Amino acid sequence: MYLVPDGDELEIANAAAEFLADAMTIDRLHGDAPADMSADLRAQLGVMGWYALALPEQDGGSGLSAIEFALFFREVGRQCGPIDVLAQCLAAMTVPDDSLRTELTRGTMGVALAVTDGEDIRVFGSSDAAYALLASRDGAQLIALKGMASQDRPSLDPSTSMRIAASQHSAIASRSGDYVWQMGQLATAAQLVGLAEAALDQIVEYAKVRETFGKKIGSWQAVRHPCADMAVRLEAARSQLWFAATAIKEGRADAGVHLDAAKHLANLASVANTDTNIQLHGGIGVTDEHHAHLYMKHALVLVKMFGARRNLLSRLLNAEVED
Repeated sequence: MYLVPDGDELEIANAAAEFLADAMTIDRLHGDAPADMSADLRAQLGVMGWYALALPEQDGGSGLSAIEFALFFREVGRQCGPIDVLAQCLAAMTVPDDSLRTELTRGTMGVALAVTDGEDIRVFGSSDAAYALLASRDGAQLIALKGMASQDRPSLDPSTSMRIAASQHSAIASRSGDYVWQMGQLATAAQLVGLAEAALDQIVEYAKVRETFGKKIGSWQAVRHPCADMAVRLEAARSQLWFAATAIKEGRADAGVHLDAAKHLANLASVANTDTNIQLHGGIGVTDEHHAHLYMKHALVLVKMFGARRNLLSRLLNAEVED
């Protein structure tokens, strides 16, 4: 098992980073309205083939592995990308119909992400999405949103709108088993790792230029030590992410265990790193004009998806791994 991305894998990551930095710059989040996925951005991602990255070639996809999938979503996380990007990818994995799958991979039809909320469902994503993807460890369903009554809710994260809809729905497509859930968990962990990386990069650059008492703040232990802690948390989460992605690629029986561990470590690293980034920036870290608070808001939403702390720890308590 080789755990460091290289060669073609890094080319995918670099291409994704370049494309996403231009197509969904984080500056978009400083407006007054939520920066939802636009029809134009959805189509651009479809043209580039990002939704079909991990789909088998016989299904019209690129036939790449979980490693490239994780590398792509790490870059999505660094840009606080809309949750619709993940929902669109997972929906394409769920749908057996070729024509509908083609519409989804091309970005012709939009998909939001749904999670259960008591007797209702909470929908995250653009208001013009035609479908919602509802996934669990037992299977995934694609739900038609047309005609479904919903109520908007304020969203902490400006990258994604949120609304509540009635749970009475019929699935237009479904897939049993935990594959869609696992790929959603992997992608979410990757986004959180991307956020933890972006937060560390931001404070390191700031520490090189900000001065107090005639010295760069990076020279003070009160800044250096928290930055070192951020780097350690990030490396642990990133290493476990690569292990989990490789375990899926190689079909290991304990891939689910490594995924749970990857999501847990990514949860910890993203929240702690984005919080430390704000603290070390001082008062400007929470101003509307700064990016630092946007990283934390996005992380706080993603940590609740595809495995939150209590659920993950209870599963890991008695988990078994291969030798």
